[in-house]
Amino acid sequence: MKGMNFKDDLEFLLQGVSEFDIQCDAVPSDIFVHGSSAFPIGLTPDGQTFLAGAYFGQGRVIVASHDTYLGLQSLSTFMTNAVHWLDKKRNGVIGVLPKLKAAYSLLKNLGLQCELTGFKEDLSVFVCTSYIDAQSKDIQEFVAGGGGLLIGGHAWHWAQCNPGRNVMRDCPGNLIPNKMGLSLLGKTLKAGKYKVPQVKHPDVSSTQMYHFQDLLQHFAQHVLQGQQLGDYEQQFLKRLGSDCIIYLWMQAFDCDMYKSVVALLTDIFKAGFPQVSPTRPVKSAKDHLLLRVGTELSRLSEDTDELLSYLIVDTPKLPTVTDAKVWISANTADHSEWISTGLYLSPGMKTNITVPGTITGKGWQVQIGCQTDDLSSADELKRAPVVFVRFPLERENLQVWNLWGGLIYLIAPPRSTVPEMEVVIQTAVKAPYYKSGETSVSDWVAEIRKAPAPWAELEFENLIITLPSDVIRHLDRPDEVAALWDSIMRGVADLAAKPGKFTRKERFVADVQISAGFMHAGYPIMMHSTSAPDLVKPYVAGKSFWGPVHELGHNQQRSDWEFPPHTTECTCNLWSVYVHEVVLGVNRANAHRELTADKRQSRIQTYIDGQQNLNNWNVWTALETYLQLQEQFGWDAFKKVFAAYHDMKNIPRDKDDKMNLYAETFSKVVGRNLVAFFKAWGWPIQPSTEEKLSSLPEWSDHPLAHYK
Repeated sequence: MKGMNFKDDLEFLLQGVSEFDIQCDAVPSDIFVHGSSAFPIGLTPDGQTFLAGAYFGQGRVIVASHDTYLGLQSLSTFMTNAVHWLDKKRNGVIGVLPKLKAAYSLLKNLGLQCELTGFKEDLSVFVCTSYIDAQSKDIQEFVAGGGGLLIGGHAWHWAQCNPGRNVMRDCPGNLIPNKMGLSLLGKTLKAGKYKVPQVKHPDVSSTQMYHFQDLLQHFAQHVLQGQQLGDYEQQFLKRLGSDCIIYLWMQAFDCDMYKSVVALLTDIFKAGFPQVSPTRPVKSAKDHLLLRVGTELSRLSEDTDELLSYLIVDTPKLPTVTDAKVWISANTADHSEWISTGLYLSPGMKTNITVPGTITGKGWQVQIGCQTDDLSSADELKRAPVVFVRFPLERENLQVWNLWGGLIYLIAPPRSTVPEMEVVIQTAVKAPYYKSGETSVSDWVAEIRKAPAPWAELEFENLIITLPSDVIRHLDRPDEVAALWDSIMRGVADLAAKPGKFTRKERFVADVQISAGFMHAGYPIMMHSTSAPDLVKPYVAGKSFWGPVHELGHNQQRSDWEFPPHTTECTCNLWSVYVHEVVLGVNRANAHRELTADKRQSRIQTYIDGQQNLNNWNVWTALETYLQLQEQFGWDAFKKVFAAYHDMKNIPRDKDDKMNLYAETFSKVVGRNLVAFFKAWGWPIQPSTEEKLSSLPEWSDHPLAHYK
């Protein structure tokens, strides 16, 4: 499995080539070089591959990550070398797939013996696209018998058209190259000019260029035999982890090489797996890799039961229920939606889920786990980088599990309307689950909140909160918490000029570690577990909900009236101010320490002293613009502006044009010419905007007019 020495091959292929110019309209895929007889040829500075070669049996192959490259004039010298390398001095006929006319012309003009033809066995070299899957086995046998193959294609478009499917295993463009140790990925890379690799050291594969199989062998020796890793190898461990996961996705259990890699990884994990937790965080690159790859191996391996005992220890034995029946329904809009079951799986625990045939094969999924942040880029880990899994519902009965356990959900795809239906889960653990309008407080207190699962959910009119069960064990009045959040969420909808009933309920999910910040927006909104208790405490005067509502505000932001980077962390705060003042009755000066009168005035003066430079118009300074508008024209003006944007078409994408449209829209909503105000704030107001608003009475005594 150790990589070969490709120094001579690269020297031959790169004769007369100083750079690869792949600047054109074609968008290339990244190539994953995973075979022991495969090697990268053209790479970006960060290691993405757009040209690669391999030995396969008695033959050779070169893969380009877009079929356009096969006929690209700027690659003519390399293509000449490539064909000669593939031909192995036979001077045979080069067959070119008829649709590749540019490649045919290029090779013909280079003096090579070419003909436009489909695949046939008497060729020396065959030039084709990776999409020629009808004869994939014949072409593989042709190369294995000594033929040369020059093949180009990409997989990113297929990946976009087939979300959730496995690019490595299912993409037709990978049927031929996969077995040759080369695969097209769904990831793209930037077309540009790239220097050729430096070929200096005799052992190119392990010293000058990253090689998957070589580094995996060295890592295995490090774990199993205690051999030290060099600096070069250490720097690529993160990439090795990513590539191991990509490789496992092939699930090529009929391939000896694949089975040997799986066996090697299994031995690595049996030798020791980090038991990560908030009290035992993981910091080393080695343990990062083990956590990431172990999670995927447990999911994709053919024999997970034996492996699980090495990966998970000290799992508490929780009481289970059998053949649990859950009634669910769905009426989704333009987004997918998680549907809670109120059930939980312990780490490594397997169960079968049975669903009606009416939803199979229609994009529905089962999800185990609610913490969906990927922490792969974190330096320190308090949990594994990925702790949730999804299974497509392609049949009525499906076995599901998750190495890390988690709450069980069904995911309904966008624009799905399904009346109430029964889902049966063979074995699971009950979770504390409260739903407004369905769960009685007495049942909650007497029984439901005692359910054994470690994660609980509270579902209200427009919001679902997922948090550790310890937080709610003594929650006596979930109905009061529901009433508080119902009023907050109606306030969020009110300011956004939307119906009081959300098309999809927002979600808050607690986690021991999240990917960014104190909280971050999205579906779900993620928060640290330490913040969870504050969300379920009764409201008392002076209590701040600024952080949670700030994230809810992020989810209301729309690119039509956003001006990043200036307003990214600004306009979301309009919802925090509104909810505190209108819903909770807290004056803005008391809602956040940055909104006291002194700080506001100081901030404005500093901005004016800096000559109203828009580069300084961010976060709290930018919020002043909107607060001054609100203090003059009221919250109703904002609601009308947001409502106006709901119906707008052909909104410009350019930031300056969008700012002019906003100034125009706000002016027309309030019936005043606000040009002087926005210009005082440094907005790039255009003469055409001034002309459109010239008939409206001017707001000349705006707040900035009083500053010097």
